[in-house]
Amino acid sequence: MSMREFADHVIAISNEFANGITNLELQKVMYFVLGDYINTHGIDEKTDEIYDEPFEAWPYGPVIRSEYFRNRKYGRYNILRQVTPSETYKDFNDLIIKHTNRPITEMVKESHEHSTWLNNREAILMHDLVEYNLEDLENDFTTY
Repeated sequence: MSMREFADHVIAISNEFANGITNLELQKVMYFVLGDYINTHGIDEKTDEIYDEPFEAWPYGPVIRSEYFRNRKYGRYNILRQVTPSETYKDFNDLIIKHTNRPITEMVKESHEHSTWLNNREAILMHDLVEYNLEDLENDFTTY
């Protein structure tokens, strides 16, 4: 399990149940799906295994750096890579579908209201490195 595999699964589910997904949407959907999962199940073995690369706080919200650069060639358009859903991540499917259908502006705005982003706003806008650990996600989604 890894964030890369999780991203591929999110893309596959988005292609199947929505009209695809952009790079910005992918970043936010991954963030909200993991956050909602942690809010319901806590930090568990599954989240520990998946979370092998931290979200970074960027001006438009949380980003997995490697996934951003992997998909940036698509710009504001849908990611066109052909990927297949993975049984390993099926427990996240309902949350993926839920968040894939949310407006991106709503997800960006909401991510800016979470404490990790709010408490580091100045550093983020100065492009300083701010990383989320799983406890940050847990805190952001249980106190919001």
